[in-house]
Amino acid sequence: MRIVHMSDIHLTENGQEIWDTNTLVHFDKAIKIIGQIKGLDAIIVTGDLSNDGSYWSYNYIKNSLKFDVPIFCCPGNHDNPEVMKELDSNLFYLSDFCTDIGGYKLFVLNSTIPGMSRGLLSEESMSWLDKSLGNSQIPSIIAFHHPPIEPGGWLNRKLLENREDFVYIISKHKNVKLVLYGHIHYSIQHMINECCYSAAPSIGFAFDKDLPKFQIASGQEGFNLITITGTDIKTDTILLG
Repeated sequence: MRIVHMSDIHLTENGQEIWDTNTLVHFDKAIKIIGQIKGLDAIIVTGDLSNDGSYWSYNYIKNSLKFDVPIFCCPGNHDNPEVMKELDSNLFYLSDFCTDIGGYKLFVLNSTIPGMSRGLLSEESMSWLDKSLGNSQIPSIIAFHHPPIEPGGWLNRKLLENREDFVYIISKHKNVKLVLYGHIHYSIQHMINECCYSAAPSIGFAFDKDLPKFQIASGQEGFNLITITGTDIKTDTILLG
């Protein structure tokens, strides 16, 4: 199974620049590259599709994601859930849900707190996830916006508040093989108890945890291509160039 994991597109109305960066150009490049990938099974976008919550930005993304594979988009802290729901609730998922892809269970969660940069999975979400994972032995993938793992450096901020509780739940269920998230604009992977925790880089503008402070890491924008073969999970970061 091959999955494109995108995150943090940060489109703005009519393609206005952010931090002297044209996120629209980056997104168009990503769409072109994805269109050339063979054998793709799904596309997962883990939040911050828009930077300003504009109808224009979500409509542009919807009209660009014309691929003959399942596509799942969850919200990030910059997103506008009301506009997302109005435009297409079958593409932009605001409520927790579970579906099947390629022999896996996919859980898509909403980790946003209205008006806040940091994230939180509600008690209801955590309880539902714990119970659902316990009722199935099918290998599972979980996707949401905020990091459940500290990436290191100055990026250790505005993370998932109840990340320790989340990791504890995941450690109980050996059927969870992959956790996908974004928010840090940086590609990094961690293995914890045979589960791969994988952050996608940003499509819009990139960060680098090894820099001493906040700074745009120009040229590091991209997405992850995840290949699952049996029990092996391989992550390749595709830079936009």
